[in-house]
Amino acid sequence: MATDAPSISQRALTQQGYDYSPTQLSELSWGLRFTPAVCMALAVIGLVTQQAWIHFGLAALGILPFWFPAWHPLDRLYNHVLRPLWKGVMLPPNPLPRRIACLMGGTMNIGIGTAFAAGSALIAYLFGTVLITLQLIVIITHFCVASWLYEGLLRLIGRWTPPISSERAHELVEAGALLVDVREPDEFARGHLPDSVNLPLSQLEEQIGALARGSEGPVVLYCQSGLRSQRALALAIQAGSDVAGIYNLGEMSRWGEV
Repeated sequence: MATDAPSISQRALTQQGYDYSPTQLSELSWGLRFTPAVCMALAVIGLVTQQAWIHFGLAALGILPFWFPAWHPLDRLYNHVLRPLWKGVMLPPNPLPRRIACLMGGTMNIGIGTAFAAGSALIAYLFGTVLITLQLIVIITHFCVASWLYEGLLRLIGRWTPPISSERAHELVEAGALLVDVREPDEFARGHLPDSVNLPLSQLEEQIGALARGSEGPVVLYCQSGLRSQRALALAIQAGSDVAGIYNLGEMSRWGEV
């Protein structure tokens, strides 16, 4: 069955793209603060010393993981040098919403470095104030403005479909709909909704169309937080499936909200 509901900070991590159970998010929480904390500290040093090269270097650190999710130098420092000291949890590759946040931070550092290089310290400090504020929010609460804006954009352009109500999900399943868990097999093995089948998102791209067409009735998708089931629904749309027959319940804890 479903685990305890995630906290506000854990929901913020989910919005950053970390679609894991509350327990896993709790284990990752402090490690995921390391990179933004170091970046903020270096940004403060750059602002105090007015050294443009520090901010250009931070810009490179922010832009690199956008293209190479598993190769953020600070994440790798944490994973391979610091983490083993206390046998912490390995940080996973950066998901897209967090990579967008890194890109946004990198862009702001380019602005700060350029302003210092041009002798416009006031503009650099204005950019710096915004950057430090956003980084502090992320470090303290895990809430990321860039990830929030990304989700808002998806909703605005119609790429984010609201989940159905738990009542509607129960009605569909009782009428014969197939309940599909799109989490990974190890997550499914630790607990899942009754009578659901496991079809991981990582294997779904080539199977979602066949699933929708081959099922005798509608399909109801769910996952830990609603993020992966939302992506699964998007894959179904891209595959040209009968979207009217595929529904997204969202996070599995909503199943009990009846």
